[in-house]
Amino acid sequence: MRKITLTPALIISFFAAFSQEEEPKEKERPTFFEEQRPAWKDKMRYGGNLWLGFFGAFYVDVSPMVGYQLTNKGTYAGIGATLIYQGSWQGQTGNEFIYGPRIWARQQIWRMIFAHAEYEIMNAKSYRFYSSTGNQNTDNLTKWEGSPLVGLGFYQGRGARDRGSFISAMYNLGYPNKGFISPQGLGGNNSPIVVRYGFLF
Repeated sequence: MRKITLTPALIISFFAAFSQEEEPKEKERPTFFEEQRPAWKDKMRYGGNLWLGFFGAFYVDVSPMVGYQLTNKGTYAGIGATLIYQGSWQGQTGNEFIYGPRIWARQQIWRMIFAHAEYEIMNAKSYRFYSSTGNQNTDNLTKWEGSPLVGLGFYQGRGARDRGSFISAMYNLGYPNKGFISPQGLGGNNSPIVVRYGFLF
């Protein structure tokens, strides 16, 4: 009978072959196709104007706006709403809620500077308009009146070319015969220049 000689190397190889466990295969993860974002959503802009004042009377303006990019050269158009709450003003007593819709257009001019135009229709007491007659019997009545506004503004922050927080100054073209007298007037209560602060993203 032949003797079988097992060398240490042969023994090690024998046990190694049977001791190795088959590595589990990774489960294949299902691949889902990512839905592409519609192009029109990338052109939408949302924001509004914010203003808070305590001088003379408490005043808050929270006016939302939504717009759409019409061209790649920074042309936008949209709609919005003006929502204002204010306490007594110019000797008038009582708190007021002022509101109305508006349409607007904005064009980027150079870097962070843009031109802005809008037409807002406001619902307020008659004495809040340039068309007020000074008659106390009629000035306390509520009415609707439109205001065309044009002006310039600029976005704040580095790299902000057509979005972000902004400051604008606009002129009321209805002055001095027609239009809403904004409490945010520059240089006086009856100023036709309106200053606004807001954001657009």
